Amino acid sequence: MNRILPLLALSLVAVACGSSDKTTATNTPPGEQPVDPNAPAVVDPGANGGGDAALAGINPIDGIGEVQSIIEPGTFTDGPVWSAQGGALYFSTPLGDGGLFRMLPDGRAIQVRAGVAAEGSQPIGNTILPGTGEIITAEAKRITKTTFEAVLNAPSSVITAGYDPASQPAATDPYAPPPPPPGDGTFDTLNDIVARKDGWLYATDPGYFQPGGPAVNRIFRVGPNGGAAMIVDAFEDIPKPNGIALSPDEKSLYIGFTAPTQGTVPNIRKYAVNDDGSLGAFTKFVDLSADSAPDGLAIDAGGNVYVATSAGIEVFKPTGEKWGNIAVPQLPTGMTFGGPEMKTLYITTQGTNIFQITTKLAGLAQ
Repeated sequence: MNRILPLLALSLVAVACGSSDKTTATNTPPGEQPVDPNAPAVVDPGANGGGDAALAGINPIDGIGEVQSIIEPGTFTDGPVWSAQGGALYFSTPLGDGGLFRMLPDGRAIQVRAGVAAEGSQPIGNTILPGTGEIITAEAKRITKTTFEAVLNAPSSVITAGYDPASQPAATDPYAPPPPPPGDGTFDTLNDIVARKDGWLYATDPGYFQPGGPAVNRIFRVGPNGGAAMIVDAFEDIPKPNGIALSPDEKSLYIGFTAPTQGTVPNIRKYAVNDDGSLGAFTKFVDLSADSAPDGLAIDAGGNVYVATSAGIEVFKPTGEKWGNIAVPQLPTGMTFGGPEMKTLYITTQGTNIFQITTKLAGLAQ
């Protein structure tokens, strides 16, 4: 869902995405082993990627036309998410202090609340908490929730403001570099977030507050009742976990890696999700081009995977084969499905506009 946000001093700065031309690699390469050797083997939900089998084989972007600008915030936007309860699109402006905004039916946008960069409360990624419809926000240093009815200067409550360093899993691959140090329990730069139906939250931390410093590169999960987050994976050799999304049946978790080390191209991984919310083994879902820097992710009801890159929105079948691209005039940062039929794809950008386009298949609000 959300754009890469490296920092200049204490401000977030955009990084351009890139195009993809290598779309069919689905095997786990040497050195990429299951996170936990005792975890169950990956259960492939099938060629439909956990989506509706009746929708298999339907190209969701065939003949859908061109994107249309729906609002011009005039700045970098990210973290789009649709609130069915509120009937509105929410998005973030993460640069500087940043803010969380709600787009009204007449096309205007109002600021729900402002961030404070000095406190690490810049809103970046957003998701919807199933059931309550609350807006869950990955801020730089914490995860918060805000009621969907919020319209102006809304208060938020903190779900978690740190993680348990002791929760970092032990390295299982003898050929890979060691994982980064566990750290002190303080988030660096939370970037993207997604919620399961039972309330488990998964978030990425690419570590953009430490450019050139020790790698952060962690994936966290935190329960619906909050508390310290747990590290579910940590990386030294595959930096910058960014976009994150769940398959329709919630048995797979997709994560984009924007800046792997030399010799490894940006890619999307697919983790198995266990019933208790823990992550099992992973496979490589798709490799992308060297300059692609994949950002936000979205999933439709057919299990197709949408990835924001500088080519626009690249769309892949659940098998990893590519359907094609949605051209976007400005560099896309994230996207979400919404609207009355959930067929409107809203696209935030690092430019000045937010765009929309109607797809052939309904999608998920994540």
